[in-house]
Amino acid sequence: MKWDFKVTPMRGRDRGGWNLLTFPHTRSDSTVTSGRPHAVPPMLLVSILVNQQVAEAFKKLYFTKRTGVLTCEAGEARRAVYFSSGFVVGARSSLEEDRLGEVMMRHGRITRAQFEDASHFIKSGWKLGEILAELNIIGEEEIETFVRLQLLDIACTQLITPPKRLSFSNLTTVDSFVGAPISVADILMEAARRAPSLDKEIDSLKSDGRRLCFPNDPLKRFQDVNLKPEEAFVLSRVDGTQTAKDIFTVSPLSEEMTARTLIGLLKAELIEPEGDEAPKAPMEKARPVQESPEPAPAETPVATGLEREREEVERLFQLFPSRNHWEVLEIPQGSGLEEIHQAFFRGAKRFHPDRFRRIPAPDFQEKLSYVFRRITEANEILTSSARAGYEALAEKEGLYEASRRSSIPSRGGGAGRPAGNAAEAMSLLRRAQQAYQASDFWNAIQLCHQAIDQAPERAEIYHLLGLALSKNPKWRQDAEKNLRIATNLDPWKADYFLALGSLYQEVGLHLRARKAFEQAKAVDPTAEVPEE
Repeated sequence: MKWDFKVTPMRGRDRGGWNLLTFPHTRSDSTVTSGRPHAVPPMLLVSILVNQQVAEAFKKLYFTKRTGVLTCEAGEARRAVYFSSGFVVGARSSLEEDRLGEVMMRHGRITRAQFEDASHFIKSGWKLGEILAELNIIGEEEIETFVRLQLLDIACTQLITPPKRLSFSNLTTVDSFVGAPISVADILMEAARRAPSLDKEIDSLKSDGRRLCFPNDPLKRFQDVNLKPEEAFVLSRVDGTQTAKDIFTVSPLSEEMTARTLIGLLKAELIEPEGDEAPKAPMEKARPVQESPEPAPAETPVATGLEREREEVERLFQLFPSRNHWEVLEIPQGSGLEEIHQAFFRGAKRFHPDRFRRIPAPDFQEKLSYVFRRITEANEILTSSARAGYEALAEKEGLYEASRRSSIPSRGGGAGRPAGNAAEAMSLLRRAQQAYQASDFWNAIQLCHQAIDQAPERAEIYHLLGLALSKNPKWRQDAEKNLRIATNLDPWKADYFLALGSLYQEVGLHLRARKAFEQAKAVDPTAEVPEE
């Protein structure tokens, strides 16, 4: 499901007020009554601090426990925040200044030279933080710290910047960028801390005579939030008897920081003015939570023989990625058509999905699909005109294995590396594209490696390298690695996710393919996804 929203300009008396974002079928009792926005209390006219439309989107995703990506476009910038069951687990931005390396340099943790040294090892498939730790530039424990800082930077900027367009796309699952998810309340508090000055908001808070209290809704009241000791003191003054002006009087913080704390707490709906609860809207039918599917039925006990076959499927799933087509069929290299057909029929009969219908576990069925597809593919390639091209690539396996070892980072290994030549890299890429179009995949691979040495930050080179490597089944793990690097370097290119999904689909990994295709559609709703 894809939700798309255009931001409507505020007019007249609404200027500077709240601009509500309404999600289809997820109407919130606290914001909408009979299709009309609930009146905004004067003390909450703080949209100059945090954009209310984006804040409402964050809260709705939290309260409805959604999993997916919220994309915000503002000018030339595109920022995406990833949610898993309502918690924030990742963020990406199209701006270079929001990249992890730039964040670390901005905070003085690494130098430009250290960043450039580390970037040469992106081709290893490792992420920047892992490379910096391996090169002994930062400690491993610091990776999480700066990834969380990057996430907060992007999410807070998304909250503070007026958007031109918001869109939310459901995803089946989301990969977490951080070890521990971040609550929406934490992000709203941080956005309030970082926002511009707020003289008018201080006056608005002080002039409101209503007492502050806790919401009755336990989902709001008991949200997970981390407060500084001084902020916790401000929260402790909220007891249903104190106004904002009373709290300003006893707060150990400055007026501005007290106001930021109160605004953050109000934005997160951890507190509310007395009598601010909106009339309740008609109840909707409860929606099933997509992240919590119905439990799979208990597996029917299987016969001992079938259990042994199940173990063999698990074993082959681990072995097949490093096997060529002859090894998959368990025949000598150079075997004739008759031997190939006989080996294929043995394998296809043994691992046909119909034999394992009594083992419905999705994870096992995914592995079985992969094993059966590899056996089928080996037969198709070795008995067709594609065999000659495959054998030509297979002859290069030794050379490829020797060359790939040089991409593994070592401590201090990037020091003194000469700067790359971007123009030379693009020239090599054009030659690689021509080789790929001519089905000269080995030459395309070599040219891509040379181009990466010159420009290790260019996503399009890794994309083409992944496509070329996928032509040899023994190199598909490296193909997957390079396609993933491309999606990490440029997460706004739907073609890269489509290529990754097609790679998974080709080998029968349909669950992984579906996830990659979902990500492609989240980036570009017009992307054409192959049928399963």
